[in-house]
Amino acid sequence: MDEMVRSDASAQRAGEGELSFSDVVAFFRRNSVVVFGAALAAAVITAIVVFVFLPRKYEASATLAIVPPRFSSDLKPGTLTVQGYQTLLESAAVIAEAKRRLVQQGLMKPGDDLELGKTLETRIFVARRAEEINLAPMLQIAAHGDTAAQAAAIANTWAQVFLERAKELMAGSTSATVQFIENQFPAARERLIALENARLATANSYQKRSDDATTTWNEKLIAYNNQTSDLTAAYRAETRRLLEDFKSQHNLETRRVQLRSLRTAYADLQDEQARVSAQLQQKQLQADALRLQIKQTPQFLTLEKAITDDALWQAEASGKGGDKGGDGLEGKHLRSQEVNPVYTTIASNLSQTETDLNALAPRAQQLEERLKEMRSELSTADVDLGGDEASLEKLQQERDAGLSKLEATRADGLDTITRQRQAELDGIKREWDARLAESDRDIAQQKDLYADLAKKDSQAMLAKAQQDVEDVRLGAPAVPPDRPERRGGVTKTLLALVLGGVLGIGIAVVREA
Repeated sequence: MDEMVRSDASAQRAGEGELSFSDVVAFFRRNSVVVFGAALAAAVITAIVVFVFLPRKYEASATLAIVPPRFSSDLKPGTLTVQGYQTLLESAAVIAEAKRRLVQQGLMKPGDDLELGKTLETRIFVARRAEEINLAPMLQIAAHGDTAAQAAAIANTWAQVFLERAKELMAGSTSATVQFIENQFPAARERLIALENARLATANSYQKRSDDATTTWNEKLIAYNNQTSDLTAAYRAETRRLLEDFKSQHNLETRRVQLRSLRTAYADLQDEQARVSAQLQQKQLQADALRLQIKQTPQFLTLEKAITDDALWQAEASGKGGDKGGDGLEGKHLRSQEVNPVYTTIASNLSQTETDLNALAPRAQQLEERLKEMRSELSTADVDLGGDEASLEKLQQERDAGLSKLEATRADGLDTITRQRQAELDGIKREWDARLAESDRDIAQQKDLYADLAKKDSQAMLAKAQQDVEDVRLGAPAVPPDRPERRGGVTKTLLALVLGGVLGIGIAVVREA
């Protein structure tokens, strides 16, 4: 009756879509036998299988250290990443070769499995002691075997096959490249030496051609300049001779001296005439001034003197009457007449000046007449000498024009020779530059090739020296373990217990449904 009530209540709550903790507890009470029975059965069966039927296995591990050299060659292939080495280690070819060697050694049978993830395992370790220090990465390979010796042999053989394949991979392409560079480097050096020697020989040959051409043309120029100097000197000597002959025939130097003397005498006479004329003019002006002064100056002077004698005053006063006494004597003077001394001086000076004028006038007339005569003589001599000098100057100009024409003709010839010389030297220079430019291009290309090969030769020597230096090494070989692996019986039993309980719950739910 109670069960029916609980069933009706559960049905009612299920219909309402609600599940309470009491419902869960009631569910486990009703199905405890099924749930716990299934969990216990699974745990027991698992424990029996693990501890009775599961064979014991041994695990051995070897450690591979990836340590690339500090100095590496460019010709040597780069060190693989840790993942790359792991891929090579896990490759089918390496595992198959390891199995073949193990079968040959009698450590495995041909039918035995050597499977990755089951018999073989790999692990990567990258250690870092500080942020700025990275230690070498390592690969750990683990092998599982029926015996401890078999597990260690499998791990060591697998590591040995891997190391051989890694070495072949690194050294395969390096040796061929090194051999190619060793063959090409000496040939490139010899080729460069030959090109440089050929360039030097070409430069020497063109230098010799240029020097020979320069010497030849310089000799021509020297001969031409010497001939020009001889012709010019001969022409100038002839000019001097003609001029001297002309001068001697016309007696030019004597006439020039005479003309200079005549001009000197004429100048002296002019100076004297100018002096006499100036004196005459000055005396004339003085005479005119003295005549004017003598006209304006009286010859005699009338002197009036006031009466100072008392007796004269009294006599004069008594004769005129007493009433007018003092008034009548006013305006009375004593008069006397004398020769004017200024007039006498002026007359004397005028007489002397007229005497000088009478003496200078004839001299001035004589000088004027002599100047006219000398002027005529000077003009005649100057005209005659000027004509001869004009003829001499004309001759000098003609000779100078001839000399200029000769020099211009020789200069044109010199310019022609100079242009021909420069044209030939420029042609040699252009050909020289073209050949040297071609040689320089070949040498530059060969130098680039040689420099590249020299650099690669150093890399090849370094790579050749590093052929025995391995990037990955066997850090610790595998040794037979002392104890077998743990089979994990307790863990597996607990896991089976949990899974059995889940299975029991499932069965109970199905039954309840």
